[in-house]
Amino acid sequence: MTFIKFKGFYITLLLALLILFFSIQSPGEVVDTKFLVSDKLLHLFAYCLMVIPVSLERIIPHFSVFLFSLAYGGFIELIQPLAGREADIMDFFANAAGIILGILVARWLTLIFKVQL
Repeated sequence: MTFIKFKGFYITLLLALLILFFSIQSPGEVVDTKFLVSDKLLHLFAYCLMVIPVSLERIIPHFSVFLFSLAYGGFIELIQPLAGREADIMDFFANAAGIILGILVARWLTLIFKVQL
């Protein structure tokens, strides 16, 4: 029963693991996105999607979601050089913008459609 109660949290954890997986891949191992979309836009989109499920659940306060997600994004940026990638402060800012956007989208969905996981 507890798993069902915290499904938004588990979905967010799964998305966070996917973000970690793709963030520590060597540059040649991931799909070349230079021609598809901006790297910063991918960061914004990924972190936005990551926080929506847990924000819809509303068990964890939104400010805590923001802080933990931002720390997670910062941690990933710090360990990327260990995987042969570059840490980029602009990626960190894109992550922060995505987190804020995801929380705002979740709040909007909750207010407009009375959606809650």
